[in-house]
Amino acid sequence: MENLLVVSLLITVIGMTLLFIALAILYGMMYLMTAVLRDPAPAPTEAAEEPTGTEQEQPAVLRAAAIAVALARAQQETPGVPPVAETGGGDGSRWWLLHHIRRLTAQPAGS
Repeated sequence: MENLLVVSLLITVIGMTLLFIALAILYGMMYLMTAVLRDPAPAPTEAAEEPTGTEQEQPAVLRAAAIAVALARAQQETPGVPPVAETGGGDGSRWWLLHHIRRLTAQPAGS
């Protein structure tokens, strides 16, 4: 039997060679997949149109929607009763309530 050190080095060289060949094949396959499956370039669009009245009104519509959502959530929530307590949350609801009260009563940084 040959020297064990020579055998182990030979196995290491074969293994490292196979590893690098496999990595090169994997890299090549990934490169080919991205080249073949790439999305087509979008067609050039016409010159940008001037904003119409509906686009100018969009910030106002978004602001109105945000206010409506805030009002609906405020009407739905019962003051002082956390959602965890409504579902029978137990001790966890007290921690939530403490955190919620601390956030509501926190003073702004400038005050």
